[in-house]
Amino acid sequence: MEIVKHLYPDKNETEIYSRQPCVIAMGTFDGLHRGHRDVIDAAASYAAEHGHRLAVFTFSNHPYAAIRPSAIPQSLISPEEKVRLLDRWGVDLLIDVPFNRQLSMLSPEAFLEKLKQFRFTCLVCGANFSYGFQGTGNTETLKQAAKEQGFDLIVRPLLEYKSKAISSTRIRRAIADGNLRDAENMLGRFCSVQGIVHKGFQRGRKIGFPTANLYVSRNGTALPPSGVYALQVRDGDTMYNGVGNLGMNPTFNDVIREVLEVHLFNCNSDLYGHILEASFCCFLRNERRFSSIEELKSQLEKDKNDAMAWFSGQNNEQ
Repeated sequence: MEIVKHLYPDKNETEIYSRQPCVIAMGTFDGLHRGHRDVIDAAASYAAEHGHRLAVFTFSNHPYAAIRPSAIPQSLISPEEKVRLLDRWGVDLLIDVPFNRQLSMLSPEAFLEKLKQFRFTCLVCGANFSYGFQGTGNTETLKQAAKEQGFDLIVRPLLEYKSKAISSTRIRRAIADGNLRDAENMLGRFCSVQGIVHKGFQRGRKIGFPTANLYVSRNGTALPPSGVYALQVRDGDTMYNGVGNLGMNPTFNDVIREVLEVHLFNCNSDLYGHILEASFCCFLRNERRFSSIEELKSQLEKDKNDAMAWFSGQNNEQ
């Protein structure tokens, strides 16, 4: 997948971008949820039918970064996971540009003019799509532009879940409330968090449950309530099942920020410094304080067995 990071290319870049016509799926795509996937799938169908490249236009940051920084919502997907998913979905060209003041000042007409460098023959968007200065462009202005300029336009209706439109806002609320199944059904995957493995107190190693510790922040990432979860963890191209505690480790009461302590099954690798993507598959229990190390060890063994039983059940259903 080719990735473009700006809309202001030189002549050589323009020649490269326009070497083959494309269809562009457009959107903020801040969660890559099922509604976003529907728009991209519609573009993919058009691309396959016409022998064109499949392109996605989106932003590398949230639009609020340029106009209301204090209101930037929690992220539902890491930049790395976003690229990985789009590549897996067959996207040929990712136009992943920062939303900045320069871009925000473009009129709807000027914005479409910028996109012409990619030689698009069709644009695809959701019914609530807006573009251009202060969002003054919408699907109606796109229809008029398509008619006047001779390109195809596909406007997809908003997908619904439980009789309401799927949105990133609804997904964030479901995650915060601990409704993992609702979040999964709207996202089309488990909710997840990404972090770098830091060295902790290594207490888990001493009691037979070594953990990879990821510092997390609810200000930046949508996270479920504190507790113990069955997890799927990605380390590069390697996937592990595991169990993890999200919270402040009240038994020892010496953690100064929230951490996800992950115990991976069948993993003997040194993970310090690795970037892991942990997906919350199933809530197992609330976080709690234990009166002794032996009581903690007994509960950790039960948590591991419960997580393994959940994964075994998922495999049996497939």
